[in-house]
Amino acid sequence: MAKLFFALWPNEEIRTQIENVNQQFRNKGFRLTKKPNLHITLEFLGEISVNDQKELINKINELRCDSFDLELARIGWWRKPAILWIGTTNIPKPLTSLVKSIKKCVDQQGLNPDQREYNPHVTIARKVKQVIIPKETFNIAWHVNSIALVISKSTDGGVEYRVLQDWPLTN
Repeated sequence: MAKLFFALWPNEEIRTQIENVNQQFRNKGFRLTKKPNLHITLEFLGEISVNDQKELINKINELRCDSFDLELARIGWWRKPAILWIGTTNIPKPLTSLVKSIKKCVDQQGLNPDQREYNPHVTIARKVKQVIIPKETFNIAWHVNSIALVISKSTDGGVEYRVLQDWPLTN
């Protein structure tokens, strides 16, 4: 079985902008997220069978959701699980609708969707025991026009993510 999740998968330009914000935390003893792994999780599935994966893909194929603009403009820190993140101050309604639709598909497949309140963010560092959030401002404007099903693989060099399939969002 594979560990899977649905995500907003940024293009190279957005990844570079996120990494530029991330650079201020170099040499702080944190485990920075590798540039190819930057994303926003929509729904974490965990380990699911190949059959559940196929059925879920069929359900997602039927989804029709609008593309939207997302503004990443703040840095935050959660003591537990000790992560530093970049997020938005305003969650677009199409994003909320998209997450609800994905959760419904996951639930219909008999899997257990995450019940926590959705808080979209890009994890930029792990093992952050303590941090002073910088006052500098930034604004990363991201036009989100697709979603991705991503596989997580553990390697000797750390976790690697690979897109298995993606779906366009309508304009």
